[in-house]
Formats: sequence, structure tokens, C-alpha cells
Amino acid sequence: MDALCRLLRAIGRRLGKPVLLSPESDPLHPVLGFDVEADRVLPLGGSQVM
Repeated sequence: MDALCRLLRAIGRRLGKPVLLSPESDPLHPVLGFDVEADRVLPLGGSQVM
């Protein structure tokens, strides 16, 4: 998870844009994303892994 967050952060910082991660089967509902203004990776949406 740390490596994935570092990757999203690196891409977002380089592009200066938000980076979203979503399941392949549901691209309209991202679950993780890099927020440029907060400069951090944050969980998105309301779904929880059980």
C-alpha cells in the first residue's frame, strides 16, 4: 500500500493534477486518490473493504 501511495503521489506532484485509482470493473467510482492541494493520498467514496 505504501508503494502504491508513493506512486500516486509522485505522478500527481509531477503532473500537478489529481490522480485517481478505481477498480477496473467500476471506473466511475474511484477508491483512492492524490489530492494536489492537500498534497496527500486520500481514500475516496464510502465503500469499505470487509
